[in-house]
Formats: sequence, C-alpha cells, structure tokens
Amino acid sequence: MRGVLQVLAAILSGMLLLLISPPIGIPWLHWFSFVPMFWALREEQHGKNFTLAYVTGFFGVGSCFFWLTESIIRFSNLGVGIAYLCLALFALAFALPYAVVYTLTHPLRQKYGAWWVVLIPALLVAVEFIGPALFPYYQGVSQYRSPWAFQLTSVTGVTGVSFLILLTNCALAECVYRHREGRPLPFKILGAVAAVFSANLIFGAIRTNKVQAEVAEWPTIRVTQLQQSISMEDRMSGTARAAMLEWYQMTNELAGQDIDLVVWPEGSTPYDPRSARVTTLLGDLAKNMDAPILFGGGFAEKRVDPLTGRNYTEQRNSIYLMSKEGELVQRYDKMVPLPFGEYLPFADTFPILKEWIKGPGDFEAGTVPVQFELEHPTAGTIQMTSPICYEAILNTFVRKNLGESQLFVNVTNDGWFGDTAAPHQHAMLSAVRSVENGVPMIRLAYTGISMHVDPTGYTTNETEPFTRVVRVLTTPVGRIRTIYSIIGDLFSWLCVLVMAGTIIHAIVDWRRLSVTPEKDAA
Repeated sequence: MRGVLQVLAAILSGMLLLLISPPIGIPWLHWFSFVPMFWALREEQHGKNFTLAYVTGFFGVGSCFFWLTESIIRFSNLGVGIAYLCLALFALAFALPYAVVYTLTHPLRQKYGAWWVVLIPALLVAVEFIGPALFPYYQGVSQYRSPWAFQLTSVTGVTGVSFLILLTNCALAECVYRHREGRPLPFKILGAVAAVFSANLIFGAIRTNKVQAEVAEWPTIRVTQLQQSISMEDRMSGTARAAMLEWYQMTNELAGQDIDLVVWPEGSTPYDPRSARVTTLLGDLAKNMDAPILFGGGFAEKRVDPLTGRNYTEQRNSIYLMSKEGELVQRYDKMVPLPFGEYLPFADTFPILKEWIKGPGDFEAGTVPVQFELEHPTAGTIQMTSPICYEAILNTFVRKNLGESQLFVNVTNDGWFGDTAAPHQHAMLSAVRSVENGVPMIRLAYTGISMHVDPTGYTTNETEPFTRVVRVLTTPVGRIRTIYSIIGDLFSWLCVLVMAGTIIHAIVDWRRLSVTPEKDAA
C-alpha cells in the first residue's frame, strides 16, 4: 500500500505543475508542490527514488506540454498515435533532470546534512540552465504574475526565483524527514528560509514601486493592438491575399487616431513585401495612417548552391519597418528558427526525414541583430528590438541582442497551437524578458495572447486567444538598467560551479574509499 501512495504522491507533484502554469495559473502552489514527491523518497530505496522522481518529471512535463499533440496532429502528416508517442518521448527526455537531481536528495542529506536544502535547488538550476531544452521552462517563470516575488529576476535572471521555490520546497521536505525520524523540527532552517523569502518580498515591493514611479516619467507612444479570431486552418484554406487584406482593413478602422506605430504580427504578410505591389499597398496605408508600420513578412531569394550548382530558394522569417512615407527602411531576419516548426533538425544530414515528416518549414536563420529606429516628435529617436516568436523566450539571446533598446516589440503567431495552454505559456515565458532587462514590451500575437508588459512584469491590455481586437494602447519607452542586464547569468553559472564541486567531491570520496588496505600499507 505504501508503494502505491508513493507513486500517487510523485504523480501529484508532477500534475500540480499543470495547475501552477497558465491558463489555470495558481503560482502559490509552486512553493510546496514538490513536497509530496519528497515525502515519497525514502533513504533506503535509491533505485526506487530514481523511478519516483522520474514519474514526477514525466507527468509534470507531459501535462504542461500536452498541447504538442494537437499541433502535431493538425499541422503534420503524423497520426494521433505518433503524436502521443512524440509527447511521451519528449516527456521522457525532459523529465531526466528531475530524476537525476531529486534522486540525490537522501545521499546529499546523509553526506552534507541540512545543506542538502541548498544543494538540491542549486543542482536543479544548473541542470535546467546547461541542459538542452526545446522550450526553456525554468521553474521560476510561474511567479510572473506575483510582482513582489518576481523582482529577483532583475538581479539573477529567472533562475534565482527557481532557486527560491526549490529552497522552500526542500525546507518543508526536511520537516517531513525530521518528523519521520522522530526528531525536532528544523527551526533554524525554517527561520533562515523564511528570512530569505521575506527579504525577497521586501526587495520586490521596493523595486516595484521605485521602477513604476520612474517609468511614469518616461515619454509614451501610441501603438496599435490588432488581433484576429481566425484559426490557422481557416487561414490556410483561404488565399494569401485575403489573409493580408484583413490586417489592412483592421488597420484602416483606426484611421484618424493619434498613432505613432502600427504593428502587424509574425506572418501577417505571406508575400515578400519587397515586391512592387505589396510595397505600394502598404506604403499607401502608412501614408494614410501617418505612421510607420512594423510587420511580419516573408523573405525569399533565388540562390545557387556553390558546391552542387543546385538552384534553390532561400527563405527567412522576417520583420520589416516601413516609414510613414511608405518606404521599406529596415529588415530583421529571425536568428533562431523554431525547431520542428520552421525547420526540421538533422534534415540536411538525413534528407529522408523530409519525406517522412511533412509540416515543418525550411527557413534559414538570420545572422545580424537589428535595432529598429522610430522617430518621435517628443521622445526623439526610439530604439526597438523585435524578437520574433520563439526568440523572446530565450533569456541569453535577448540580453545579448538587446543593444540600447527602449522597447521590445515581440511579434508572434501562436495560432498554430490552437486553443490550448501553449499561447498562455508562450506569453508567460516572453514576459520575463521585460523584468530581466528593464524594458517594456508590446507583445502582438496573430490570434493571441497579445499584451503590454512593463519593466516590473505588470501586464495590461491582455487579450483572450482567438478574439478580434482593434485598438490603440499607450506604452512608455525607456530602459531601467538591471543587474541582470550587466552580469547576465552569473547566478546560474554559480549553480553550475556548485554542481561541479559536488561531483568532484563525490569522485574524490569514491576514489578514497575504493583504495584497498594493501595499497594503503604500501
């Protein structure tokens, strides 16, 4: 019976991640969600502990990323069975950090005593940070709607919040273990963790008030927020011209209003907008609106492979800026295409994969970051960075390519995921960048979720998925210098050093214990 309860406890800890993540979004659960799994782990059953930790990771990853099945089924030639198999393999792969780290709970507790409460969070942060991840989902992102708890992100990056969440879970787990052993509760540990937790909230409250007061003094611009209710199946069954004209018509509904920037989402212009007809159409719109247009469009040029002589078309996912005079002035090519969406990994090495798997595109990666420039009568020249879709969830990428931007304009098309948890999770992961870098963000999604995020993470003008929206919002433009923007992922690398030190210490101990008495005598 105890074995069944242990498995159920491990499953519960994993499934709680579904409640913690949006769209349900109950972030306070995360501060003790792993306690059931820790309860299930026993000192005398190392092999079983690995399995239990793996179960927690499998159900956590599988439930959070269940939306992968719908995308595979709807937009590839793979069937339902293969879609669920892909999800299972994905969950098995990305549950491994849980299994590896949490299995060390009792060995580290035996060796280092109460310090395991600190070591386990550090190890998990290290594994999440250096491990490969298709969708980087650090534990701390769950607190993005809890501004006081989340401001630590501006110092350590989101991994600092991950560390605090795991630290609290481990302190509570130590209480469980002490009770099981018939020992007094660890009041010193609880007091220290409570002090750290409280200090973080105090820092968060102070920073939130200070930053919002400073942002209130910044100049502001008025930006369009346009969103369609159409599904991707409907869009793909129609014509490319009709898809683009819908954005054209929605923009015209706002004609006559005071607008500083028109924004269309990723993929809003299916054509290469450098063609004469598209340039003329959008140029006339920019002149009519008396505002520049930042829009997602294609890039396609004929190339010849220098090695094989083969003719091919180079395609890129791009963002263009058209001036209010109707001229294309800047272009940014997406530097990190989405694996399995915009390209098929290993397809160049194994071309047969393209025959087996239909659906992924064949886009080339851009090589140069671009700072878009917007001239404003009172704010002067405004620098904007426009990470496309997936790029906005990559913390190191955004920080390195930020330049001197005063505004993020994140354009995306999450309609491919349908009415699932994916658009909500994608918006959550993107919002983190504003806090890390101290820059406000306009997020414009084809079918939602669109929103505005200030440098404290506070969100406004948030839309529902697949809801038509035509309006203008006001955003401040500026930048708060954050510690994270200066030191980067230093905290995460410190956790990696802790992991390396722990491994080296374990190896040294193992070698010392493996020395035979004869060798000692010699």
